[in-house]
Order: sequence, then C-alpha cells, then structure tokens
Amino acid sequence: MQRTKMHPRELLYPSNLLTISRLLLLPVTLIYLNRPERRRAALVCLVVTMITDAVDGPLARWRGEVSPLGEFLDPIADKLVLDSTALMLSRTRGFPWAVTWLLIFRDVGIVLAAFVVFRRRDSITSAQSSGKLTTVTLTAATLCYIADGPRSGRPALWLAMIPFGLSFVQYGARFLRLMRGA
Repeated sequence: MQRTKMHPRELLYPSNLLTISRLLLLPVTLIYLNRPERRRAALVCLVVTMITDAVDGPLARWRGEVSPLGEFLDPIADKLVLDSTALMLSRTRGFPWAVTWLLIFRDVGIVLAAFVVFRRRDSITSAQSSGKLTTVTLTAATLCYIADGPRSGRPALWLAMIPFGLSFVQYGARFLRLMRGA
C-alpha cells in the first residue's frame, strides 16, 4: 500500500493512457456486442482491450511510472469492462444471469471496500493474485461466449468460477484484516 497523491502528469504516462484507451473502447465493444452481425468486431475490440490490460502494469513498472492514478484506474477499468460485457452477453449470448449478478455483486463489494480502506487509511490496496487470475479466466470465458455462445463459453465460465470464488473469499478476508489494523 502506498500513500495516495495523484498528479495530473500521471494522465500522460503511457500505461495510464492504455488504461484510458480501454475505457474508451468499452462503448464501441458494447455496441458491437448488441449487433449479431458485428460479433467479430466485438471480439477484436475485447481482445485489444484485454491486451492493453496485460501491457499497462508491466509497462508502468518497466518505466518506473507506477502511479496512484494507475492503481485506481486499472482495476476500475477491469471491472467496468468485465461487468458490462457480462451484462451484454447475458442479454445477447446466453451468458448466465446468475453469474453476471454475482460478478457485479463481488465487484461492487470490492470497490466499496476499497473506498472504505482509502477513507480510513489514505491508501489504495493492490489486487490479489486470485483477482488477476479471475480477470484472465473471465475474459477467456467472455471471448468464448462472443465467438461461440454457450457451447464453448459455458465450460470456460465454469472453470473461471474457481478463481472467482477464491478471489471473493480472499478480498473479504483482506478487507477484514485491514479494518482490524493487522
């Protein structure tokens, strides 16, 4: 955890520009997801979006530009992309609504808990390894749903639920530890 003081120059860090581009690409991806004839375009958009997610953190570390803004924006972008995609896929491709609501519930809980920790400790907490694995596996599942619907998407989704459940428990336990001052 680090003290949080954001500076406007952080907006120009290449890693943060990648994260911002991920957010800017989200509406286009959702529009394409809503149109069956544009499914391939949606798939390409989501792949590009997730490549930016894979690159932004290592790039920030390599350039020595790990920033409070990036630590804040990156997980928010991940959650917005996955949750919005899950919502749209539930509407259009048979993605299970129960999983979508669980995902949103978990992510809202993580954001609210992070806000509480930030208000009490003036620090941003980092992602758990299970949270990162959840992002990767859920992304794979959403890509399968876009490309092939439930036929290949459902097995990938059920595999993704393993790290998802683990992250749910880990984030909750860490929040309780932080609130106790451990």
